[in-house]
Amino acid sequence: MNEESAAPPAVPEQEPIKKPDATWLRALGVMRRNPRATLLPIAVTQLPFAVLTAAVFFYLFYSRYPSAEFESFNWLSEAPNGLRLTMVSVGAAQSLFSLIGAAATMVSVSAIRLGKPIGLAQSLDPAFTRMGGLLLIGAIFYSLVLASAFGIIVLLYFLVRFGLAIQIYVVDGKTVTGSFRESWGLLRGRMFAFMGVLFATVPFAFLVLFVTTLLLSIAVAPFGTDPGRTTELVLQSGAIFVVGVLLVPIAAYVAISTTIFYLNAKEQADA
Repeated sequence: MNEESAAPPAVPEQEPIKKPDATWLRALGVMRRNPRATLLPIAVTQLPFAVLTAAVFFYLFYSRYPSAEFESFNWLSEAPNGLRLTMVSVGAAQSLFSLIGAAATMVSVSAIRLGKPIGLAQSLDPAFTRMGGLLLIGAIFYSLVLASAFGIIVLLYFLVRFGLAIQIYVVDGKTVTGSFRESWGLLRGRMFAFMGVLFATVPFAFLVLFVTTLLLSIAVAPFGTDPGRTTELVLQSGAIFVVGVLLVPIAAYVAISTTIFYLNAKEQADA
């Protein structure tokens, strides 16, 4: 037996197993590669309200209630009833349409995941068609927020366990009760991972706050410490509009990342 035949066969080098990217990285990647499909649904439902909210805010304080206070943080609670009702109504309508835009982005992300991208109208259709159920789900989440007086830990627990209800409702077409039930089951053992996805939004929120504060400070600087009520109203209205614009990519990120999380959890559960 020669030395060559005695030598053990060479073991081929195996490539290291690549660890899958974190959900937030995947979400940013999907947004970067598909800006139209992921941002446009929220933009078309959110930007008109950014303009409307800023315009209504200016009109109410300038024309209808010229002596009402708007500079304090709790101006809404101290505002006249008519002003408060109008702003709350606009805010409620904006929240509903934001939910529709986010739902449309979820539908679009699901289609991208299947390798069958869809257009704006196709992504918005399920969200508008099932708007009643979305409104009910939103009302349930809002009720949970109001219930925070009974304990913030309990509130967070239920919010997280029901956190995939919207995705299930619009992507898979389940009923409202079925969506909450499936979300509860899917997030068993995945709560902390899902909370990590949600908390990854915090830096983006701080970025919005920083940019808005910076722009407002730059705009106020030429007018000194007392720019006058009209100028302050213009600047505050501008800040409301800027926040509305900057919320588009943030809302898109939340919709994308939570949808990716849902699709991954569903695949794991099915396997």
